[in-house]
Amino acid sequence: MNAMVPFKFYTSSLLVEITGRRAEDLPSFLRILREIDASSIFYHVHHAFREYSFAPGQYSNDFARWVSEELEETPLAEKLASVNIKEVTDLETLRQALIAIVEKYLAESPNNRKALPGREFYFLRNTGIVIPTKYEAKTIEEFALALRQVGMRSIYYHFFDARLRLGHKTNDFSNWIRSNFNDEALAARIEALDPYFMTLDQLRDRIISFCLPRKKGNFIMNIISRLIKIS
Repeated sequence: MNAMVPFKFYTSSLLVEITGRRAEDLPSFLRILREIDASSIFYHVHHAFREYSFAPGQYSNDFARWVSEELEETPLAEKLASVNIKEVTDLETLRQALIAIVEKYLAESPNNRKALPGREFYFLRNTGIVIPTKYEAKTIEEFALALRQVGMRSIYYHFFDARLRLGHKTNDFSNWIRSNFNDEALAARIEALDPYFMTLDQLRDRIISFCLPRKKGNFIMNIISRLIKIS
């Protein structure tokens, strides 16, 4: 069965900019968090998942890591790291969740440390440049084949960026499968994956395993392996 609309794979590049804003303690951090461009919040919460080939550790976002390492406020760091960003579909909701955590902590623990000179939190922001790839798919099988070939940043774009772009708890893959094949079961299985607790490689492998029956999957993966060896 062919899709009404082929799935076109895109990738993205990030231009990272220095905002000129920096925080030396929690009050200044909170003040800037209220005002800073939303793209800065997205960058500091998400970039580790895009850049690393392994799942980030205990503190996957920059805010929690800085609070722990430079201010030694471990209880607050744990709270900042525990925000369920899988459930967030817009950056203002994420901003308000982070603000509420810091405000509550400051109300309960007014005596807080300052970062050493040079160890302040420097707020960065990013601008994404979206680039089309050569890959597109008209069937689920073609989709799985292409998914094996595209780069990790393409998977990041279609899975992580999509939630904020589409404004609800889905991704480009599930959205396409649901719209073109009316396969709610497959779309929901992919949607249920939590990308914040696995590497992009693992995420890709899980999606492919959902898309291809075992025998067909083994056959196609053997073809891919041969093509890779030839190239």
